[in-house]
Formats: sequence, structure tokens, C-alpha cells
Amino acid sequence: MAQRILVVEDEAFIAFYLDSVLTDAGYEVIGPVDDARVAMRLAAEERPDLALMDIRLKGDVDGVFATRHLVLELGVPVVVVSANAPQSLDDLRPLTSHILGKPIASEELVATVRDALAA
Repeated sequence: MAQRILVVEDEAFIAFYLDSVLTDAGYEVIGPVDDARVAMRLAAEERPDLALMDIRLKGDVDGVFATRHLVLELGVPVVVVSANAPQSLDDLRPLTSHILGKPIASEELVATVRDALAA
């Protein structure tokens, strides 16, 4: 059974890219979703093995809040994939050591996902 990854990304092209790379690497993708509240609800329902999280998302909740919820409340590990990650590092460091900046190469994404799942 393939490991399941929730993709939370508000840019359609990047969401498609993440979905394609992960599917090609043998993972089952949940989503993608572009809203943090939807992501939190979906994570509670689906219990993914991992989530990929952007920081800036549609709606009134950001990816830092959603990451905190997934990690602390649901026990879902998170890999942050964001062009805005450096601005949020202090908030994210206690939650995850897996923070990737955009753009990201497919090889780096898959290697980071494997590492996060093995942790």
C-alpha cells in the first residue's frame, strides 16, 4: 500500500507539479487543496502519512497555523514547501526540520519526502 501524502498548495501549476512528482515516485496524493482550513479537516479525516505545506494559502489561515495543527494535534509530519519559508523559520523550526524553498527540483522533493517519512 502506497504512503499517502496531503498536498497543500494554492498555486495550481505548483500543486500539479508536486502531485505529478509524488505520484511518479509511488506515493498516493490526497488533494491537492489550496485552503488551510480544508487541509486541516481533510488531514483529520484521511490521516495522511505526511503533508506538504505551503505557507501562504487561500483563506484566513496560513500554512504555519495549519502546520502547527497537523503536527501537534494530529501527529501528521509536515514538509514545508514555500517561497516564503525564510520569513517563517522561527515559527516552523520547532514543528519540522524539513523546509524546502521554491522552486524545488523533483529529486530534492522525493529525497526530502523519503527522509521525513523515515523520521
